[in-house]
Amino acid sequence: MSEHNEHVYFVNQLYRDFLLPTILGGDTPAILYWAGKRITRKYALSEMEDLIEFFKMAEFGDLTVVKERRASIIFTLSGQPISDRLASGSREFSLESGMIAEAVEQARGRSAEAEISIDDKKKSVQITAFF
Repeated sequence: MSEHNEHVYFVNQLYRDFLLPTILGGDTPAILYWAGKRITRKYALSEMEDLIEFFKMAEFGDLTVVKERRASIIFTLSGQPISDRLASGSREFSLESGMIAEAVEQARGRSAEAEISIDDKKKSVQITAFF
């Protein structure tokens, strides 16, 4: 990992896993989910390729589309940032799920919501967007 990437990763971890939960308390998941939706709108991330690239650039992890169904899309979020966050005890991925829900909503033209499932053995996060 380059020095720049390490810096971005550290700042992400500092804000997302320590500072925001300290300030927001029990409202953290709902507020981060909403914030994720806003980020997707601000940066026009309705194309899956753009969303995947944004996740890489922001050091959120490697986002892949696993399966598309008639009323849902399953994504996997993996990589070193995810392994490290899970190892540190962080299980908060509402920001990412909000971003994905909004991207799917824009792409499909239908309301969408996303659910998170953590796979500790694979050190990955599955996010399913339902529309």
